Amino acid sequence: MSSIGVQQLTILGEFKPFGLIAEALDGKSADEVTDEYDYFLFDPEVTRQRDEADSDDTEASSSLSDRSDHELFVRGNRIIWTIGARVYKRFSLPAPVIMACWCRMGDLSEALLCVLQVDSLTIYSASGDTVSIPIPRAVTSIWPLPSGLLLQQTDGPTSSTHSLFSSSSPLLHDIPRSKKDMGYSSPQQSFNLRRSWDHMIKADGASLSSHLILNDPLEEPQPIHIEERGKLNIMKEFDEKTIWTSDLIPLMASYHKGKLQHSLWTAEVINSNLKSGDSFLPDAILSKKFFFRRIWQGKGAQAAASEVFLATDSDATPVICFLLQEQKKLQAVRLQCVEMDNDILYDIRPDMSWSIPAIAAAPVVVTRPR
Repeated sequence: MSSIGVQQLTILGEFKPFGLIAEALDGKSADEVTDEYDYFLFDPEVTRQRDEADSDDTEASSSLSDRSDHELFVRGNRIIWTIGARVYKRFSLPAPVIMACWCRMGDLSEALLCVLQVDSLTIYSASGDTVSIPIPRAVTSIWPLPSGLLLQQTDGPTSSTHSLFSSSSPLLHDIPRSKKDMGYSSPQQSFNLRRSWDHMIKADGASLSSHLILNDPLEEPQPIHIEERGKLNIMKEFDEKTIWTSDLIPLMASYHKGKLQHSLWTAEVINSNLKSGDSFLPDAILSKKFFFRRIWQGKGAQAAASEVFLATDSDATPVICFLLQEQKKLQAVRLQCVEMDNDILYDIRPDMSWSIPAIAAAPVVVTRPR
């Protein structure tokens, strides 16, 4: 008989990505595909529209929100979206995929598939609309946040040593627009987007931000700020490499190799209580921007955490977990949630972090909290 609190696991068999099956059915030969591929499974709720949240009788709802496994499979410049063993959509891009993730932006009612390539960001809506944004080669990774898409830049030579997929929570809520609203990219529009981006950078080249946020597919990315001694400055932490974000809670985890340090940041809207250290940014613009506030840091890790994920405690309180494989331990920090002025602020108390021996870990979410 099992001990109280111990759950038994049953092995169902070896899992094989559905994308590999789809390629085999396509008759792809070994010479036509690259050796490397990546994939991730996601919950059907990710692509469900806001206006379908209370409706189960629409065709879109039935096709996208069934309980089959949804998978994105990437190899080279191709992406295959499967629902169970059925191929739902295929995407073919002009250049190899560096990273891909689902993200929600602003008031849009459906999720957007964001695909990073070497010099462009392609955004697909679930309904089929497409926007292509020219971007500098300095952008090396993309990460979903509840408020938009986080872009990380480098101040040196670019590299692509990260995973094809940003590792965030598999659940998203809410974003569509019609083709007119989304706006297909014409050559002129792409030129204008490139010109506006260049203008943003040239406005203060010395203050190039290490992190940018895109809140709308048809707007230019904005620099992220950080709070330093009660003032806001453009974030220029190029050594703080993003390793995880949450699309449910405005959090970002990073690793600084030089300091052997992990950090946890919360993304917040700039308010009037903080003064800007960047005089060229007017208050009217700052009021619509975001800044990162560091709420926790852990020192002594020789390498970045191999896994970072969001779990919940027995009372449904969020817990951020860092799997440190070299140290064979799991570092966990418990979030403190404070409601203030109709907003929820997140912090971490010093006594709310712990670690246990571990060589692997996976999140478990409480569905019926005490």
